[in-house]
Amino acid sequence: MFKRRTKRSPLQKARELVWPSSGYRRASLYLWRRLMRLNAPPHRVALGFAIGVFISFSPFLGLHLALSGLFAWLLRVNVAASLLGNFLGNPVTYPFMWACVYQTGILMLGESHTEGGTELALLSFNATTIQELFLPFLIGSIPVGILAGLAFYFPVKKGVENFQAARRARFVKTHPTLAAGAIPSHTSEAL
Repeated sequence: MFKRRTKRSPLQKARELVWPSSGYRRASLYLWRRLMRLNAPPHRVALGFAIGVFISFSPFLGLHLALSGLFAWLLRVNVAASLLGNFLGNPVTYPFMWACVYQTGILMLGESHTEGGTELALLSFNATTIQELFLPFLIGSIPVGILAGLAFYFPVKKGVENFQAARRARFVKTHPTLAAGAIPSHTSEAL
């Protein structure tokens, strides 16, 4: 009933992972609307989203969803918002995010970037790989992730506040007796 009329080939499925057929604009608009409709206080939604954005900058690539869900649960914020925040990291944005995080880590560690060192470290995994690649990624992801999380926290909080205020106004306009706290006439007759 809910299947496609024509099945997609494995190549088409792989292309959908990198570039959605509806486009990134429509996909991001859909995620924004899902975020606005979450039924939670604006602070919890915004903080959950910021946690997801922060975790998407971390070098733990296979654990992003689990880590953001865990941190959101521990901090008692909206878990769904944190999972949506992870979608900031995708195949298009990861190269830019990783370059920024790596360079920040190199600067924070006080190391100079040597030409060709990264390629050699990628070819042979050993203890120096951890020191040359993972440590700058880990150290650099903290300040960059915090800044990115803060950059998303305030617009998301304001957007959720505006959406919830508009939703309340529509409810008051369409259901004035329920909004005032009065019992509707059809339920009082049944009592």
